[in-house]
Amino acid sequence: MTKTLNQIPVNVHIMLDANIVIYGLLPQVRQHETCRKLLERGAASELQLHLTVNTAADIIHRAMVLEALAQGTFQKSADVITHLKKNPQAVQNLTRYKTILRDLKQARVHILPLSYRDLHNSRQFRDDYGLMTNDSIIVAVMKREKFQYLATNDTDFERVPGIAVRTPE
Repeated sequence: MTKTLNQIPVNVHIMLDANIVIYGLLPQVRQHETCRKLLERGAASELQLHLTVNTAADIIHRAMVLEALAQGTFQKSADVITHLKKNPQAVQNLTRYKTILRDLKQARVHILPLSYRDLHNSRQFRDDYGLMTNDSIIVAVMKREKFQYLATNDTDFERVPGIAVRTPE
């Protein structure tokens, strides 16, 4: 049975999946309040929050797409991405993504680097548990850093022994 973000004890290190940060920073999603509270716990030093550098890049990318979607011109993410690639000025006019790193710093989220070894070690988690590449990298870094807790809305991680998955309510 999956436990929720509210059930994370104090003073632990917790890896963040991109979806949790996106939900916490963008109020239009249903899980916003729960995820925002988790980020606030990090800002208050009640928790040590972490994410990988590739996850941070994914968050920035998603924020760009979501902001463009919110403008109402497009209905699908794929259409937004095509538009942004063909119209660099549209990217330059976006604003929300530019504040993501500042927001992460305010929440005291530590962005962890990746190495070739992390990428190499991540293969084991794809082979053993059928995880997608970015998810397997998260697990590899968690193992490297000896982190037990993972905040995510992706229950695929529950297949990996030793990971305490915590999800939004």
